[in-house]
Amino acid sequence: MEDALNKDSSKTLNSIQSRFHHTSDLMSRDLYIIEKKRITIVYIDGIINTDYLRDSVIEPITNGFKNINEGNHLIQQLTRIVTNPNYKITKSLQEVIDELIYGKAILLVDGYTEALVVDIAEWKERALEESLGERSVRGNVVGLTERAKTNISILRGIIKTENFCIDKQSLGSKSKNDVFILYIDDIVDKQILADIQNKLKKLNIKYLLEARIIQESLASHPKTIFPRTLSTERPDVAASALFEGRVVIIVDGSPQVIIAPSLFMEFLHAPDEYYTSYGRFSGRLIRLLAFLLTILLPGIYLALEGLGQENVPKKVYDILVSEEEILPTVWELVFLLILLRILLDSSFRVPKGAVLLISVLGSVLLGQTAVAAKIIHPVSLLVVGISFIASFTMGNKGLSPTLNVLVTSFIIIGYHFQFMGIIVGLTLLLLYMTNLKSFGVPYLSPLLPFRHREFKDSLYRGDLETLINSEHNYPNHN
Repeated sequence: MEDALNKDSSKTLNSIQSRFHHTSDLMSRDLYIIEKKRITIVYIDGIINTDYLRDSVIEPITNGFKNINEGNHLIQQLTRIVTNPNYKITKSLQEVIDELIYGKAILLVDGYTEALVVDIAEWKERALEESLGERSVRGNVVGLTERAKTNISILRGIIKTENFCIDKQSLGSKSKNDVFILYIDDIVDKQILADIQNKLKKLNIKYLLEARIIQESLASHPKTIFPRTLSTERPDVAASALFEGRVVIIVDGSPQVIIAPSLFMEFLHAPDEYYTSYGRFSGRLIRLLAFLLTILLPGIYLALEGLGQENVPKKVYDILVSEEEILPTVWELVFLLILLRILLDSSFRVPKGAVLLISVLGSVLLGQTAVAAKIIHPVSLLVVGISFIASFTMGNKGLSPTLNVLVTSFIIIGYHFQFMGIIVGLTLLLLYMTNLKSFGVPYLSPLLPFRHREFKDSLYRGDLETLINSEHNYPNHN
């Protein structure tokens, strides 16, 4: 069998080196014990802890070889000598290759078709830092990192129960990466869990670098502009989702975890709402109002202009509309939205020291020069500014792409069909969202369909003791 290890450890080593194309960081070291029996230690330099290799593997073998009995199975004796608790025995060359990639050391013993695999991996990672993308006034300040094991360790520190389960899958045909499915066994919806596990098993990709491909595959049918999974880099948000019976997915190498299922109301929630009583009744209503302002305000402004002076009070019409500007109103809005998007993107791309310069330049360019030159109307700037700022009040940034599409859609509707078109468009949007589901769960739940038991954590944040002791369940309409 091609996948079997050779009794001659030097031939096995040659096969390993050939599979790795003789890369310079593939290291090997020979140890000789009884009757010049050779043990070859193979590892990849840079992803292992060399001190741990010395203390738990090399020194125990060199110091304890006198206790080795040549007549007994040598591999089994090595498992008793090596002080590293994480080991296993394999007979597969492919498994040896995979374990080396994951930072394991391989012990090849001359004369045996088995190898001892010892875990001495030490992956480089940044220190725990504040969650920059989801800041809050109060509450947990530590964000997740790129290392999946570190993130699982953080969550295990929060969720102290034997029912906290982890299902590991490896995805990628050319380069494998670990994906971890986390859930609390006695709380999770088993049908949703099985659906997620099956979708991940069917995912056929060459490599996996980021969690985005997982999000797209989980919510691939039917296609929609609304996010049906939620991503977060806050461990308290992930832990809360697990206690609510949802599933958390961690991709090794990504600092953000995926939460499924996710509903529309959850994008209006903010983490600090659970650490203070301030705004527990008004915070989410304000964000819902900000959502409506973001998508409707530019379209309403165009609809007012489209009504004409005969249908709008003269004083109001003269304030809103002017014939002196170079650009028509609709193109003013489009120009401002594109320009603000350029300023936003550039502020993320330029060095940190130049962000202030971009901000000042943008405010002068928009607030003074463009208005003074009568390129745009001041009201257009005000409308787009309110819409743009309101879009950042969402508790989670996952709705940002959706907001961009809806703003553009209602600008077109308001320009061509005025208020009647906006009313029809808003009605159709509500009907569409009502029929949308996330893993079989109605997207507007618990509002539509109305579920009074879950309503206490929807448009307002209810009493914390009641929320903690509540049993969450998701109506599955698949």
